Amino acid sequence: MDSRKFLLASLVFCSLAFLATASFAAQEAAETTMRMVIDARELPRKLLTAVVTIPISAEDADRQIAIWYPKWVPGSHGPGGPIANVAGFSISDGKGHTLEWTRSPGEVYRLLVDVPAGVESLVVKLRYIANQPTTNSMGHDVFGTAMLGIISPGAVLVYQEGADIDETMIESQLILPLDWKASTALPLKSNDDSGAMINYAATTLQTFVDSPIMCGRHQKIYGLNDASQKDQIVPHHLHVFSEVESAIELNGEVLDRLKKMVTQTARLMGSSPFDRFEILLALSNQLPANGLEHARSTLNVLAIDSVASPTSLKGWSRLLIPHEYLHAWCGKYRRPDAMVTSDFHTAMGTDLLWVYEGLTQFLGELVEARCGLMSHDQFRDRICVELRNASLQQNRQWRPLVDTAAASHILRSGSDAWPKLRGGQDYYMEGMLFWLEADAVLRTKTEGRKSIDDFCQRFFQADGTQATALGNRPKPFTRAEVLQELTALCDHDWDGMIRRRIESPQQTFDMQVAELLGYRMTLSKDRPSIHKSTFRLPAGDDHYDSIGAIFSSDGTVRDILLESPADRAKLVPGMKVLGINGRTFNSARLKQAVIDSARASAIEFIVSDGDFIRNVELQYHDGLKYLTLIRDEARPDLLEAILEPR
Repeated sequence: MDSRKFLLASLVFCSLAFLATASFAAQEAAETTMRMVIDARELPRKLLTAVVTIPISAEDADRQIAIWYPKWVPGSHGPGGPIANVAGFSISDGKGHTLEWTRSPGEVYRLLVDVPAGVESLVVKLRYIANQPTTNSMGHDVFGTAMLGIISPGAVLVYQEGADIDETMIESQLILPLDWKASTALPLKSNDDSGAMINYAATTLQTFVDSPIMCGRHQKIYGLNDASQKDQIVPHHLHVFSEVESAIELNGEVLDRLKKMVTQTARLMGSSPFDRFEILLALSNQLPANGLEHARSTLNVLAIDSVASPTSLKGWSRLLIPHEYLHAWCGKYRRPDAMVTSDFHTAMGTDLLWVYEGLTQFLGELVEARCGLMSHDQFRDRICVELRNASLQQNRQWRPLVDTAAASHILRSGSDAWPKLRGGQDYYMEGMLFWLEADAVLRTKTEGRKSIDDFCQRFFQADGTQATALGNRPKPFTRAEVLQELTALCDHDWDGMIRRRIESPQQTFDMQVAELLGYRMTLSKDRPSIHKSTFRLPAGDDHYDSIGAIFSSDGTVRDILLESPADRAKLVPGMKVLGINGRTFNSARLKQAVIDSARASAIEFIVSDGDFIRNVELQYHDGLKYLTLIRDEARPDLLEAILEPR
């Protein structure tokens, strides 16, 4: 064993975490900075430990105080802090004396502890289980494999009730497995010679929780600033990690497009709300695809082969990096006022997610097209898919789009039965359509002089100091400010547009945005030619536009539209079609039966429904129908102007 490895092995057996914690606890009584030691040496075994030191003021001693585990973590849009994965928790007084703790009745995130007189700090030790299945917290969770790790600091944090996350400071230390490296937006303070222990400078709690750490055996860092723009755009870096060493060697064309993404975003926005930016990318076939926005960095996890070439980047994988990057402006810097809180446990109001997420969705896909990650034809396919999807959302008949934002955290997981009646986080894609329409209105009413670019440069104007290494304070906005900025660009009934599109139920989706763009949605007997890389295409035998149902390839009924022929025939989600028109079921026979419906008395199904087998007669006589987007040559093609690189 060489001397370096011997030294590292010695560090492991000497329990650095304990020694560092003891050092932190010995600080002067006047110390007000929180401290944390994150021990990632067991992360390959899916365990993470941390020691948090919380200074206690004299007035807090000799009484019961409350400490919180983060509940409303920024980016989760709900009370999804992954506290269920905590598998070890103890509190001492900093001198080795264990203190009793209990949960606050009815609030599992709030812990109560009796602090004896004379105590100057609480030392909280946590153990956390990584790689657990979650619904709302995947992006701010912890993951580990044999050679790769993702640490969301908030997953092993507790803080005293009353602490202001924009004022309270925390200094941290990370202990890594042998030969691992780490990347984060946290400011570096010092490294030991071996690289096994990294000290980060003090930051606000907000910045600390907002700064994920990616670590692993194999790491490569790329500059993303185009040489011609290096003086105009703040530094950007791409940090690539993977269990497979060759995977960190990024394809040159992919890297070139990501550089153009940075350049095109800078030209779209006009200014940056950060002093530098770090894009963290894990390429792994062992971890779930994943992403989350942050003020000075983004977290991205993609499959290894998804970035092998520009053509390998498809659908959601292609969108992920631009989407999370654009959130640095929309969602992190400019954030709805009801989502700006002074702690991580106060409930947030999420009504304006149609801006936070909807505008980001539009801008992310817009930048994709402008930087070459997506072609103009692929962008048109996306619009076709989302206009059709919006037309199928029957939950909009009973609730407005804003309600899907207000109820965001209970809608993340889908519904197996009647999904169109319940809906999901529709503010993403229908919000995108709203902002696409807003761009079209601006261009039409000003004869091309104003566009969404002008809105962005006004609304997101920044001087580069809002998100720094020490702290990042969001600049809140309201619905009224959105209206004010749109009205400043052109005279239009923006309030009425928001009320109609966002804040009111609607029986059918208004397709006016297609007309403004120089297109129209129409029913055709031919399935539209949608590029295979387009995502959110319904999977299965899609006959929504004809008989009102979609089927799996084995004949299982996946979904039905109310008041459709399939609904009137009393088909049931989960039911299985065994036969069709006297023959066994397959996809081709289903399609032929719909084609032949114009000259048939009915479509005859034999179905199994639980323990029952029965005949179903479906009345439909109009043949194949597919809702598709076609060019209206009588109008100018506004999409070309929108997608033109800047």
